[in-house]
Amino acid sequence: MSNVFVPIFAASLGASFFEIGLISALFGLTSFVSSFIFGKAADINRLRPIVLIGLAVSGIAFFLQVLAYDALSLALSRALVGFCMSIYPAALTVYIYYQKGSIGKFTSFGSLGWMIGYLLAAVIEDVHFLFILSSVFYFVAFLNALKLRDIEKPSMKISYFSVDTFSRNIGVYLSIFVRHMGAVAVWTILPLYLVRLGATNFWIGVIYAINPLIQFVIMRRMDGLDNEWLVKWGCITSALAFTCYLLAPSFIFVIPGMVCVAFGWSFLYVGGNQLLVERNAEKATATGILNSVIAAASIVGSVAGGIMLEQFGYQETLIFAIVCSMLGMVFFKVRNSSSLTVADKQQTGSSLNE
Repeated sequence: MSNVFVPIFAASLGASFFEIGLISALFGLTSFVSSFIFGKAADINRLRPIVLIGLAVSGIAFFLQVLAYDALSLALSRALVGFCMSIYPAALTVYIYYQKGSIGKFTSFGSLGWMIGYLLAAVIEDVHFLFILSSVFYFVAFLNALKLRDIEKPSMKISYFSVDTFSRNIGVYLSIFVRHMGAVAVWTILPLYLVRLGATNFWIGVIYAINPLIQFVIMRRMDGLDNEWLVKWGCITSALAFTCYLLAPSFIFVIPGMVCVAFGWSFLYVGGNQLLVERNAEKATATGILNSVIAAASIVGSVAGGIMLEQFGYQETLIFAIVCSMLGMVFFKVRNSSSLTVADKQQTGSSLNE
């Protein structure tokens, strides 16, 4: 919930547009490292301890943001948050899969949490109080997670430096990376863009809440849909969303774009995750790499957003996001078929050896 006001808070601490981009990039960098490490760890070790540790340290990290007093201290605290909150997602996703749960419905509850958080942010507005409240919610999640039982799952021997999983799923990873890179460039500057269009902090929170609200509704109804279709149309719908932002004459006209981006990310994230858990034996590693790819896109997109806003302007940043979304669709169509062929050959070979 506090994330939406971080760019505005950073600006109030004296950060330039470029420094705001760097703060977001540092968050993405630590998230990338954490997702990579703990995604593989979840395939090797038990899932429950990873989930519990991730939630507990995230609660501590969010609280420490209250102590930020300048751009540097905010950057360091955001880096810690990025690392901590990326410990548990892959383990929790795979936990749901092994429990025969719906990944779409599971993901939708995350979106519901984002929506409630944004609405609270709209009402509260005080970023320090939002940091504290975020911390409290993480500790509540930790207490609820204590009820999770250990489950039986295959324990795999996986090299931390193996690139087999990445190369086998390059179509999914590349398309999501390129689309999300453009999207993060927009998210980095969107609160400032909305202020420029006349939005107050209250309206910024309300507008941001629309995205996860629509996601919550959509993600619960995606079981059985073709995952490749979802990824392609996730990119196309994202491009349409950023076009709406570009053409908006006032902040109210950003709302249709928020609806479109909700469809786009729902299609892309659920479709991509389901492709990965269905195609790969090392499920936590595959989903962990996806989270790392998203984090890597956050790094590049944050820096790109800060630089483009400082050197060019809001419209050029939005055009960049539109181009990235369409390139993501093209890369998926080109690379997914080739990577799927390689995966089929490897699966056939392993079957013959059994």
